[in-house]
Parts: sequence; C-alpha cells; structure tokens
Amino acid sequence: MLRNQVFSFFLLALFGLHVHAQDKRLVLNYYSGNKVEDSQTFSWNSGAVKDNRSQTWRVEIDSMVVDKRQGIVDYTIKYTLLSQRASQVAMGVSFGFEDWSADNFVFVPSIVYAGNRFDKKVMAYPPYWYNRDEWRIDMPTTTTLVPSLEKYENCGKIELTTGNAATPLMAFYSPAKARSWMVQCLQGNKWGNFGLFIEENKVKQKADFAIMSPAVREKRATGSGLAVSEDRAANLVKGDVVELKFRVYSRVARSLQDMYTCFLHNRKDFNPADSDYAVMPFSEVWRVMNRLFQQDRWDESIGMYCLTKPGSNAGWNQIWQLGWVGGGQATLPMLLQGDEVGVNRAIKNLDMIFTKTQAPSGLYYAYGNGKEFKGFGFGKALENNETFVRSQGDFLYMAQKQFSQLRNLGKEIPVAWWNSLKRQADVFYNLWSSYGQVGQFVDVETGDICIGGSTAGAIVPAGLALASQTFGKSNYLRAAEGLGDKFYKEFVLKGYTTGGPGEILSTPDSESAFALFESYVTLYEVTRKKKWLRYAKDLLPICASWVVSYDFKFPEHSVMNQINVHSTGAVWASVANKHGAPAICTWSGESLLKYYRATGDKYAVELLRDISHGIPQYISHPDRRVGKMEPGGACERVNLSDWEGKGSVGGNLFASCAWVEVATMLTVTQLPSIYVQKDKGLVEVFDHLDVKLLRRDNKNVELQISNPTRYDADVKLYVETSGEARRRLYSLKDASKVKMVNVKGNSSRIVKL
Repeated sequence: MLRNQVFSFFLLALFGLHVHAQDKRLVLNYYSGNKVEDSQTFSWNSGAVKDNRSQTWRVEIDSMVVDKRQGIVDYTIKYTLLSQRASQVAMGVSFGFEDWSADNFVFVPSIVYAGNRFDKKVMAYPPYWYNRDEWRIDMPTTTTLVPSLEKYENCGKIELTTGNAATPLMAFYSPAKARSWMVQCLQGNKWGNFGLFIEENKVKQKADFAIMSPAVREKRATGSGLAVSEDRAANLVKGDVVELKFRVYSRVARSLQDMYTCFLHNRKDFNPADSDYAVMPFSEVWRVMNRLFQQDRWDESIGMYCLTKPGSNAGWNQIWQLGWVGGGQATLPMLLQGDEVGVNRAIKNLDMIFTKTQAPSGLYYAYGNGKEFKGFGFGKALENNETFVRSQGDFLYMAQKQFSQLRNLGKEIPVAWWNSLKRQADVFYNLWSSYGQVGQFVDVETGDICIGGSTAGAIVPAGLALASQTFGKSNYLRAAEGLGDKFYKEFVLKGYTTGGPGEILSTPDSESAFALFESYVTLYEVTRKKKWLRYAKDLLPICASWVVSYDFKFPEHSVMNQINVHSTGAVWASVANKHGAPAICTWSGESLLKYYRATGDKYAVELLRDISHGIPQYISHPDRRVGKMEPGGACERVNLSDWEGKGSVGGNLFASCAWVEVATMLTVTQLPSIYVQKDKGLVEVFDHLDVKLLRRDNKNVELQISNPTRYDADVKLYVETSGEARRRLYSLKDASKVKMVNVKGNSSRIVKL
C-alpha cells in the first residue's frame, strides 16, 4: 500500500510539472513617455533577434533546476544590444496561461489579494461610508481605487514595480486545476526596479504575467487611487546588457493554503536579506522612548498619554484614541517596565478611560481631546455615533492584559473598572448573539451594527476568551470560538483579512491578520484545542505576506539609505496604504513566539525575528537622528514604493507616529532579548546582540553574549525546555524562566543557564 501511495505521489508530481507548463515568451517594448508604442514578442530561445525597429539583440537564456520534485527552476535572461543604440526601450519575459478562470486567486504580497477583484468606492482620503444610505450589515469587501483585475469588467490589468510588493513575486492558485504557480524575481538591475504586470481577459480565458526591465507603468498606485506614472524606459547603446533573474515555482496545490505554504517556505530564498547588523539594544530603545513618553506625551491636565505632544494644536484623532493607534494600549508597556512615575501615570490614564469614556451602550467613546469624547472620527467626529470595532476590541483585550500585570505589581483593581469592562464584553457577546458577527462600525450609544462585514473585530475573540476567565462566564468563550470559526471560514480560507485600519474601508490589510493570529493563539491558550493552532498555521503565510522579506536597495540620497536601513521585517499596512512600516500596528508579535513554543514552527519565529530585529533602526536617537525626529521618535514610513512620488522612496519621514512608538514599546517589553530551549539547544535572538552556543548538556547551556553596540544592554533571557514550552503559558513575569544579565557596550560575557 505504501509503495502505491509513493508511486501515485510521484505520478502526481510529474503531472503537476506538466499542467503547470506556461507559454514563456521574450518581450521587447518601445515607449513614448510611459505608453507602449511598439510591442513585440519572441520565441523562448537564445540567439540573435531583430526587432520591429531593425535593432539587433543577442539573447542568452540560462536555466537551472533547483528542485525538480517541487517544480522550482532558476532563470537568467540577458539582452545585449548589438546595434548602435535603442531609445526608450524595455525588455523582459511574459508567462501566458490559457483556459484561465477569474476564480483563480491572484497574489502579489502586500498589494494584490484575489486579484483585488472587490467592490470599489472611489473617494478622497480618508474614505468611509459617510452616507447612511450606503450602510449594510452584509457589507462586501470594499476597497479604494487600487490596482485590480476588476470584479465586474471583462478585462483587467495590474501595473506594479517590485517596490510595490513585500516580496517581488507574482503567483496564482487555480482551484479548478488544483495547481499553483509563482515567480519571484530580484528587485531590479542597474536600469532600475523591475516591473510586475498582470493582465486578464475573462472572455478569452487568458492571463499574462510579465517581468519587465525597467518598469514602465502608465499609472502608479497612490494613496487615493491611480496617477500618471513618471516611469521612463531605458536609452541603450551598443554593448549594453539588460539582465533579468527570476525563479519559477510550479506545483500541484490541493488548496489555496498549499499555494500560501509554498510562498511561506520560499519567500526568503531568492532575494538577499542581512540580519547581521546592530544599532541599539532593546533596553536602549526602551530608555529613549520611555523618556519621550514621560516628557512629551503625558498631559497632566487630562491624565492621559497623548498621541502627540500636548499643546501642539493637534486634532482629536492625534490627541487620544481608545485603540488601533495607541491610547489604551500605550499604558501596558508602562505597567510592564516603567518606573513608579510611569506606573502611576498608566493607572491614572486607565482610570480616565474607565470612568470618563464609557457610553450608555457599554462601549467606550474611542476618540477625544481628553475632556470631550465621541464614538470615532478622523479630522472630525463621525456624525452618526459610529465607533470603530477594532478600537473597541483592542481595549477589551489589552485592558485584561493590564489587569493581569497590575495583579503582578500587587495593585488593587477598582471594582468600577471590572464592572465597566464587563459591560463592554457584554456588548460583544450581544452583537454575536444578535447578528452572528461583531461588525466593523457600530453605534456607540446603542451597540447596534452600522456597517457589518470585514475582520475589523479580529482581536475580539481573544478579548472574549480572556473575559470568559476574567469574569467566569462561559458564554463569552462560546461567542469567542464562534467568531474565530467565522473569521477562519469566511476570510482565512479565502486568503486575506480586511478592515483592520479605520480609514481604508474594508481593504485587505496586515493589522487584522496579525490581530486574528493573536486571537487564535489566545483561544488555544484558553481552550487547549489544537484546531486553533491549525487555524493559526493557515493564517501565518497571510501574515508573512505583509512583511518585507529582503533588503530593498533604497535610492542613494534617501534618508533610509543614509542611515543604512535593512528593510527586511518592515510591515506593510494594507493594499490601500502602500508603504511598509517599522512594526505591526499595534502589536508586539508576542503571539508568534507563543505559537512557536506550542508548535516549533520555524517560520513563525523567523518572521518574529525579522520584525523585532528591524525595529530599533527606525528609532531616532541623540547619537543617530532619523530625519528631523526627536529622540525616541519613529515614523510609520518605510517607503519602498513611489505611492507618494519617486522622490519619497526611502523618505517622507514627516513626523513620529504614536502607533509606531507604542508598537515599539510593546515589542521591547513583551519579548525577551533571547529565547532558549535548553534541551534542544535552540537559541533565538530578537535583540541587537550576537549570541553563540558554547556548550550544552541535558540540563545546562552556556552562551557567549556579545553586544556590538555602544550602549549597555540589559538582556532578558527566557529559558525553558521544549516540554515546558508546550505545557506552560508564556510569561516574562515567570521568575523561574527569566534571567536578566547586563552586557556592556562593545563587549561580551559568558552566561551559564
């Protein structure tokens, strides 16, 4: 029987290689400005070719099978101009697919999910359903004007550069043919970024994927739609060479998750990423950011940490919000690692929330100036009492984590706080019971859904699961599990999550994906049901799709290049907001470590390493200012794309952003510097440290910890066995697991554990 299964798998693998065959063609385009004036394709052969303008080229095609079983092949194409000159020209490769279906899932990390075949709402920033007549309980996924294969049209075209994607990659999954195909290329060559182009014709059942050098798009994606691109083709002279390198993956896929698994396992294998750099240790990040918060974010007159410097005449959305961008999340790092001043201020801030911001429904006003509060808003409050479910869910979850830490500190939690938070939990339970969902925007006064759909409430299952323990109510857990199942079936299995940011309609985004991952891990911790780990496993590649997997080459004169930023680990916000950012909005990634402890999944801890290790390089410091930001400041911009114009690639660091500050402080307070499993000799380093495993036996390990930075490092080590990792909950307050050591700047020490 086993022999037959192996033989069947072998035949299936061979069949997979056959059915994944694509029509590869060489492409050469001439342009007038950014428009194709003359396009020509050539057969897939090396040799000399003459184009329509009588220019002669030598084409060299090299290929190498990387993994025959998985259908992975590397290609290099070189176009050498043999004629005297060719003006405004670009060349590349196209992959044509016949018998194409619009049901195919088309994917480009961080910018295209399901071909972006969604409903559209075209309007200026910040987009929202301001007209109540547009509100729907069953709101479909709705995007701003983004690159799309079109939901309702017969033809669609997507024009991108490699700078638009977290990984320079295009892929699709065909459910009808049980197949997936993927191509990953380098960022570009000396002629600039490569172009990534996808065209679909539903009537002719054809699709074409192309890589071009250099990238020349007619339209570029911007923050509020599409604009005329400034791209121009190359002007070549005799002997110039244009080289394209790419890797093709072609394989059988029984589900969309199979395609995503292929992506997860290969996203870092082709493009270079360097993690061997150090800027400042986590403890120095905390020191400089905590100083900023205590000096320039605390407003004694209202008893709250603000999102900007008090007295700066900011709008309400830049003064205080309940969740999403800080607010009720900013107090947790103070409780975890603050001094007496920070702890007391955090308590005072929480008291303000619980006693001053609760609405009659039991929800909280999520937006205000510290004296007046409203449901939610942007430049001004929304007019119909709407509040953002994501903000509400963030607070339900984070408030309970703060209750836990207050108990660790020996602080008494006022009864009024308990009662207040329970009222909010009741609202979420009632929403689930009444609607079978928790919505995206709800009426803060009544608790009724205004706009439904999306995964804006992705963190709510985690909040309700904890609430079942906090308040001893099993019905909360039933609602949490029901909501977790709903999100999995209606979103994770479809390959994207939506609605995490408050100002992108319900465009696919990273924030809701990471929040949902947090929920699945929390549900596992509360119930110990393995299915939540399976759900998290299927969600992990979606989370990873938003994280930059390689080191982008920034323009020479950009701020990012000047401070030598390594873009690996930057997190894209959404398909609508087309930029990377220093961290997860607004989470530490702690759930990735918890998931790794339970499963040993190396891709989860690798993802966390990339994100957490990248953050310190974006923090402005007196010794290393980033742009014009004050020490401790961190801007949300890690611009790989030209969505704000070519001059903003690697720049536009307009100011420090509250959510980045909070996410950074959460990261350095919720994660250890070093994680160790003694029995397996596993050592994972998140901090800016170099660590060597010198010796280990059945009970002990010996590490050499080197601090290559100029700053002293207070190093947190979390040490356990693999068995303890599977059985016990993660807690940096577990004295039996946590060891603190100090390593002076530019020095090392030996630590025995």
